[in-house]
Amino acid sequence: MRADHLEKINSWFLEEMAAVKAEGASVEDFEDPAVADLTLRKIFEEHFEEIRVDADLADETFVVVSDQASPLDLRKIALQAREQGNLGIGHYLELIAAYREEQPL
Repeated sequence: MRADHLEKINSWFLEEMAAVKAEGASVEDFEDPAVADLTLRKIFEEHFEEIRVDADLADETFVVVSDQASPLDLRKIALQAREQGNLGIGHYLELIAAYREEQPL
């Protein structure tokens, strides 16, 4: 994933976390992988127009949010996020990867 795209996704995720916290949620709520997965999907819905106009960003974000994304793919992006300055999204992508592994096919 391009570094600038990963940074953008990270900033959107952190903005969404802040908004949900302002409504009374806690950081611990985001440790629930189902919540992290839902949050990730929500930011893509909210930023759809911005994503749509950048074909590369659209392709890369689809990989992250798609149910077809393998846990291995998500973990690779999580590793990239950590290597790119420990972007917070990396932790949540790991949680989502584990969550998706547990889901029935």
